Amino acid sequence: MGIEIDRDKSHLFPPFAALLSRFEDLLVHQGLPFYLFEGLRTWERQEWLYAQGRTRPGKVVTNAKPGSSWHAFGLAADYVMDGMVDKPGIQWSWEMRGHSEWLKMAQLAVALGLESAYFWKQFPECPHVQQRYGLGLPRANELYRTGGIQAVWEEAQRNLETEVWP
Repeated sequence: MGIEIDRDKSHLFPPFAALLSRFEDLLVHQGLPFYLFEGLRTWERQEWLYAQGRTRPGKVVTNAKPGSSWHAFGLAADYVMDGMVDKPGIQWSWEMRGHSEWLKMAQLAVALGLESAYFWKQFPECPHVQQRYGLGLPRANELYRTGGIQAVWEEAQRNLETEVWP
């Protein structure tokens, strides 16, 4: 169907996936109950999410149309809290009120060199972390159109190797 959630880190840009593994180790070490909810996202799923609160019922969950989310390029991930750590399995919870854990998670992400959408001025998204590796969305879309996700990753790798990104 194309709108399934992808939690497989091997589908992400490998250096980004490695950074997320370090992030997850820090989350465990800090006792923060956050887990990878979604990594790579199809353009179809992005359209489906964008429609929520607009043409589909529910609350608006994203302002990103297809091609304007780093998820599509394997350079973003969403981490969500286990809302009931005493219960077997992960009980996904987006509850924000009274949870300083979201801020702690965001601070850990930034300390590792990730961008945390928790701190965005417009439409902050507590679960979202990303690393653009010096790319802008117009360039990422151009590369994607001409060579798919591999072309995006090749330029991200070149930027990583030449330290063109902050």
